[in-house]
Amino acid sequence: MESVPAGDPFAERVGDQMLDSPFTTPQTASLEKNLATAHAITGLRFSIYVGALPAGRDSAIALQRKMADPGLSVLIAVDPDQRTLEIVTGPLIVERVDQRACQLASLAMTSRFAIGDIAAGLRDGIFVLAEHARVPATLHTDQPG
Repeated sequence: MESVPAGDPFAERVGDQMLDSPFTTPQTASLEKNLATAHAITGLRFSIYVGALPAGRDSAIALQRKMADPGLSVLIAVDPDQRTLEIVTGPLIVERVDQRACQLASLAMTSRFAIGDIAAGLRDGIFVLAEHARVPATLHTDQPG
């Protein structure tokens, strides 16, 4: 699991809010759990970034390329001020996380963003992408039933 947080990842906590973070401590913990679950069921690295994307998609692509193992990584980047959402996938997983999956995840997220719930939108987006990227279990037909 890897998270690309807004601001300093080691930012000081003040009460229930992390400095330089749009999320409360429980929201952050929940998102980290969602990222870990997505990794566990897919083997892919999922990350989120909430903050400025000055060059739009190019900024998101640059962030995704800095991730550990970018070929097998998915970045969900949100710029709340510009009302921008970018989903960037590594080149090795474009068939598992295809354009349709990204569109469905985007729809799920923007529905929540519209009511001001960025954390829930990210949770929903992570879930949709992970479900589409899940590798189906192999059934062994050579074993007696």
